[in-house]
Amino acid sequence: MKRGWLFLAGFLLVVSASVCAHRLDEYLEATTISVARDHLTLQLRLTPGVTVAPQLIADIGISGDGPIPYSLQQSYAQQVRRDLRLSIDDAAQPLRLISETYPTAEAMRNGVGDILLTFDAPLPAGGPTHRLAFENHHQRAIAVYLVNCLVPGDPRISIGAQNRNVDQSRYQLDFSVGGMVQPTHATVARHASQPVDDRGIIGTFFVRGVHHILNGYDHLLFACALVLAVTTLWDLVKVVTAFTVAHSITLTLAALNLVHLPTNVIEPLISASIVFVALQNVFCPGSARGRGRLLAAFFFGLFHGLGFAGGLLDMMHAMPGTAVLLAILGFSLGVEIGHQIVLLPLFGLLRCARGLRCNVVSRVHYSMGLQRIGSASIAMAGLYYLGVALIGVS
Repeated sequence: MKRGWLFLAGFLLVVSASVCAHRLDEYLEATTISVARDHLTLQLRLTPGVTVAPQLIADIGISGDGPIPYSLQQSYAQQVRRDLRLSIDDAAQPLRLISETYPTAEAMRNGVGDILLTFDAPLPAGGPTHRLAFENHHQRAIAVYLVNCLVPGDPRISIGAQNRNVDQSRYQLDFSVGGMVQPTHATVARHASQPVDDRGIIGTFFVRGVHHILNGYDHLLFACALVLAVTTLWDLVKVVTAFTVAHSITLTLAALNLVHLPTNVIEPLISASIVFVALQNVFCPGSARGRGRLLAAFFFGLFHGLGFAGGLLDMMHAMPGTAVLLAILGFSLGVEIGHQIVLLPLFGLLRCARGLRCNVVSRVHYSMGLQRIGSASIAMAGLYYLGVALIGVS
């Protein structure tokens, strides 16, 4: 019995090790490109999450929580510029800093500060059609990149194909000034099958969905509490399906701006769901299975979906409608894979631990002991984070 508890305790330690603020654990670098007749404008919205903010603050050279000195603003903006590459028709183009806006250091430490840097570059003379290539290599170790082109305000400018690599650190745009983009044979071939751009968006958001779950302590604790009460693979399939259907509904509705709840409402509800399911496992194990558990998984899954949407909306800056749908698909798939990376090994570990006893009666008590001790640990973690969430509300 001790071995089974040790296995379970070790797994729970691994899960609880990722208790950082899961929506704010990277450096989000979103670039929007605006095409005019004689120049291009690039705006970078740089959002450091709470986990990486101290590193960024040190890189900038900030001391204290007040406004950032202008000299440091200029120095960091030039550092960013050196990590960017822009070319048009295979000719490198210089980027000129035209404006910068910085939050306070305190706002960055809290994960709510955006750095806005605006650059422009000349559009070289030549024919009406052009191909732009943009690369962003700034802070690769902690960065998440996004790139989009704004709809031109000038009707004489036409946007053609947009292609990105999987992490969106490299971006390519075909556009024309004064005429329509003439598609090349390669472009026609891409659009005749699966567009590279579509795969890039799905791949990017798939990776972020997996990352979001594996760094989301609340969702993992809730899912683990659900799994602790199941005894068969069929029970696992049913409860995970109920949870998946529910959070997929609200994730999609929230990402499409059809449903919205403030974070100070969602976070306490998610923490409360952890406590409810875990305590149900401890004190009412009989009701932790069957229709009641499926209803609980579905009901609370609706709120978890809104929590997932927070991580998705943080990444969808100025994305067009089609790209939004692809982003939702990729992110949802990533969320489910992230769940299975945790839930299937936990279920297998529990099956192995429960099989350590061969006597039928002792096996039942042993299994119940595993469920209760694991659920009690999760309930304590949930109570702690519920308190943190409620303090944040007040």
